[in-house]
Amino acid sequence: MHRFYINPDDIEGNKATIVGQDAKHLVNVLRLVSGNIVELVDGVGTHYLSEIDFATSKKVVLKIIEKSFLKAESPAHITIAQGVLKDNKMDVILRHLTELGIKEWIPFFASRSVPSPNPNKMKNDLIIPESKFSNKTKGQKINNNIEISNVNPKIKDVRVERWERIARESIKQCGRSVMPIIHKPISYDEMLIQSDTYCEKIVFWENATTPIDLIRERQERVRENRIIVMIGPEGGFSEQEVNIAKEHGFKAFSLGSRILRAETASIVASTLIQNIFGDLGKNNRVVP
Repeated sequence: MHRFYINPDDIEGNKATIVGQDAKHLVNVLRLVSGNIVELVDGVGTHYLSEIDFATSKKVVLKIIEKSFLKAESPAHITIAQGVLKDNKMDVILRHLTELGIKEWIPFFASRSVPSPNPNKMKNDLIIPESKFSNKTKGQKINNNIEISNVNPKIKDVRVERWERIARESIKQCGRSVMPIIHKPISYDEMLIQSDTYCEKIVFWENATTPIDLIRERQERVRENRIIVMIGPEGGFSEQEVNIAKEHGFKAFSLGSRILRAETASIVASTLIQNIFGDLGKNNRVVP
C-alpha cells in the first residue's frame, strides 16, 4: 500500500488534503485514482487508512476510513548526537537512523569536524533547552561568548529543513508514526548541556576498550528509556573531548577492533543500541 506524509493541519474531520509534489507524484507517477486506498501518516503518532475521493495533480482529497496509532515505534527514547560531517554524509546517516527508530538527532561541532561552525550563524543556530533558558538572564554569556539575548531558537536552518524532508520520506518508507526531532547544529558544550536530561549516556570512541555488549547485562536489571549516544566526526574525538564527556556522565565504549568510517559507526551504534534498549531484532508483534 502506498504511504504518504500528511500535515495534521491538512486534516479536517474525516477529510484529508494532499497538495504540492506529493499530489503530483500520486497522480502523475503512481497513477492513483478515485477509490484507491492509501495510508497517511501525520508524523505525530497517527496513521490514517484513507480512500481517494478525487485527485488532480494539484490537489488530492481523501476520506479517512480508519485510524491507528504509534505503529513501528520503539519503546526506547534514543537520541544520536552526531559530530558534524560533510552535509551529504549527514543526509545518508539521518535517512538510515530514522529507519532504525531514533527519537532525536543532535548534530554538533566537534574539534575535528570538517565543516567549521560560523560564529555569527551559531548565534541563531544555538539551541538551549527550555529548562536551561528559563534559568538564565538576558545578556548572560553561556558558550563561546554567545549571549542569551542573541539566541533565537525559532529561526529555521536550511539544513534542518532538508533533514526534515529526508526524515519524512524515511518514515513513509519504514512505516513509522512519529517524526524524529531534528535539532540545529550546536556546539559541543551545548550538546553536553542537553545531555543532562538523559538516564544513559554513551560515547563511542575508537580508543575505548570496554565492549558495548557489557552494557546488556546491566540493562536487563535496570530498564532505561532515555539514552543519548555520542558519535564523533571524521577523525573521531580528541582525548580531551572524551574526558570532558566522562565528567558529564558519559561512559566510553568500543564498537570493536576495526576502525569504522564515521557514517558507518553511527549506523552500527544505532543498531546495537536499538537492539539492547529498544525493539530491533525482537518479537514486538501483538499476538491475538
